[in-house]
Amino acid sequence: MYPDVVVIGGGIVGCACAYYLSRAGARVLLLEKGAVASGTSKAGQSHVVLWEQPEINMRLGRASRLLYEQLSAELPFDIEYRQTGSLAIVEKAEDWPAFIESVRALQALDLNCSLLSSDELSYLEPNLARDLAGGASFPEDGQVNPLYATLALAEAAKRNRAVIQERTEVIGIERSRCGALTAVITPAGRIATDTVVNAAGVWSPEVGRMVGVEIPVKPRRGHIVVTETLSPDIIHCKIILAAGYMQTLTAGGGVALAANIQQTRSGNLLLGSSREFAGFDWSVSYSVLRDMVARNLRFLPALQNVHAIHSYAGLRPYSPDLVPIIGKVDTVDGFYLACGHEGAGITMGPISGKLISELITGQEPSLPTGELSLSRFEQRRND
Repeated sequence: MYPDVVVIGGGIVGCACAYYLSRAGARVLLLEKGAVASGTSKAGQSHVVLWEQPEINMRLGRASRLLYEQLSAELPFDIEYRQTGSLAIVEKAEDWPAFIESVRALQALDLNCSLLSSDELSYLEPNLARDLAGGASFPEDGQVNPLYATLALAEAAKRNRAVIQERTEVIGIERSRCGALTAVITPAGRIATDTVVNAAGVWSPEVGRMVGVEIPVKPRRGHIVVTETLSPDIIHCKIILAAGYMQTLTAGGGVALAANIQQTRSGNLLLGSSREFAGFDWSVSYSVLRDMVARNLRFLPALQNVHAIHSYAGLRPYSPDLVPIIGKVDTVDGFYLACGHEGAGITMGPISGKLISELITGQEPSLPTGELSLSRFEQRRND
């Protein structure tokens, strides 16, 4: 019996799609050309962020946070989810007035956050540099282990009778004369299905072209440095980032850097972040690592005596408006997208999978999906 749905991509978004679809009773086959969680989902940090703009991203983040709380109890092993809160730090006094306006705008959207003076910041985090302008606290943000979360979703999907085939690349999608989906093609053969979810991350445009759909997603490289295990009091709030981090999201050419310090449950620090359009180059740039570490040292001088034990790079699936593309493709019956999450796939993975499941199984979506559709890009070109 052929699957009701074929999900292409074994990252956190694809595994969330498989989990929620299989939980709803669909026969699911997930195809991953490498190993589950072998791509972007293993290369990120741990932040479940609730204040990324635009507002639709905030709504997705809030919905995912609630799902993570549920998943922590129902998935087959620990995903290390915890509500830790986060701090956004302003470096320079001249940037403080604009930051105050940004925080007040977030408060107007009912986000739980509060401003912190320089003295309050130093009291909360004694190891931070003492000449910082101030910051803001976001107490509802959380952390999760991206690798564990992806693997746990995959295992839970299998327990719901989903089939996961690793090292199986989709090389084509077959359509009938009337344009309806009939099968996906792999090197091992043809798999009949009438519904496909493209959750292939940075490779989603390649899958889209198999059915004549252009998907405006491209890879955006980022670096991470992992430190040795440190005492929990190196930072009390387990996520600290420069307020300028949000500006790196909209940066154009070149390398955009921002301090981003996250302490895992094991005690290691994950230091980010960098953003650059470097194609499909996964290699580590040591000049980027040097400059990125220097930015983190500026905010947390205690790092000068800490050893780095590992570094790596990953590719974020960037969409032009920094909003993921989630939903049915109007021009191809049975073809759904769950891609373009940039650096927020870990944050938005659960709600993305749940929305796809709801759309395919005919349930009322947990959130309106109009702002997430692929057609928004065509509409903007025509305006």
